[in-house]
Amino acid sequence: MKIRIFLDDTIPLDIGGVVNGLSRVVPSVTWNVGKSSFASDQEVISNPETYRDLSTAFRKEVRADDRAFLFTEKPYDNNYFFDSDDDTATIVSLYGWEHLTNLPRANGIVYFAAALLIRRLEIGRSHTGENTGCINDFWRDKTGVDSGMRAAFICATCSRSSHRSSPASDSLVAEVTALLDDVSHASRAHEDILDYWVRTNPSPGGAGFHVFLCHNSKDKPAVRKINERLKVYGLATWLDEEQLPPGRAWQELLEAQIENIGAVAVFVGSAGIGPWQDDEMRAFISEFVNRRCPVIPVILEGCSTVPQLPLFMRQFTWVDFRKHAPPPLELLIWGITGQKPSVRTRSNKSLKRMVRKRPAA
Repeated sequence: MKIRIFLDDTIPLDIGGVVNGLSRVVPSVTWNVGKSSFASDQEVISNPETYRDLSTAFRKEVRADDRAFLFTEKPYDNNYFFDSDDDTATIVSLYGWEHLTNLPRANGIVYFAAALLIRRLEIGRSHTGENTGCINDFWRDKTGVDSGMRAAFICATCSRSSHRSSPASDSLVAEVTALLDDVSHASRAHEDILDYWVRTNPSPGGAGFHVFLCHNSKDKPAVRKINERLKVYGLATWLDEEQLPPGRAWQELLEAQIENIGAVAVFVGSAGIGPWQDDEMRAFISEFVNRRCPVIPVILEGCSTVPQLPLFMRQFTWVDFRKHAPPPLELLIWGITGQKPSVRTRSNKSLKRMVRKRPAA
């Protein structure tokens, strides 16, 4: 089964992290990020009108897929979360999300992806009465989505009605159940499910780190954003403010960890010269070079001129966040893990499995 997930511009979220998590927990399904725009000029979604207006580019992209889930914050004219007679697409509305729950939107996207997949597998039937916490609730009272995410289970009646007999189907049902467990655990802890997946699926190699983020402190905001995106994809990162307790020198702790770090990203931003020009930092980077670890120079957005790097670093290929193609984050992950982006996105296994080919220690 192939499912593609789209977000329109009303939802500010990195859908790549969601798709990566779904691929890890439900590997029997091929999950992909939708690229085509499905934005509608209409302020309200209606069935079948909005579905008929989906673009030719969208139809072409999903032609080989079994299903496409499209998420927006525009409301349905019937106030439903989703409604579809379309053979391929289901549009899901998170309209008024902040009034329905204080849980993150990422939890809702994963929750509804599970709900739509369960309906696709015909596990149980919709509960049209009051909310029970079962994934098959109709949510006539939409506030029930909050308790639904915290409960996130398939009720006994729905489980009995599925009567799945093939091993493949049994396996898929088990994977979807595990996905609901993740939604429930994250939501009960009031945790973003993307953070939950990072926390509960540490990288192989124990306390090892995949990459050390070397940067000028003045570029900290830009590096923080990239750090969070790397962690969403399952990478264990060494960032000073997250790894240094108060009152300890960075040199001491980095020296203790350097053998457990698999790569270094050297960031160059608008603040200019970074700490890699200091003698101690250059010595650390030289240690990475001597260990044949990847050393990846990274140009940040807003960097107008690139300062001269030390001679031993000029041989390495840049990752330039001032450019959009090819996607710089994918290039950076490729440099850290040794896996080409095309291989990483096609795999039904997680990035966690791929990075085993390049252990941190």
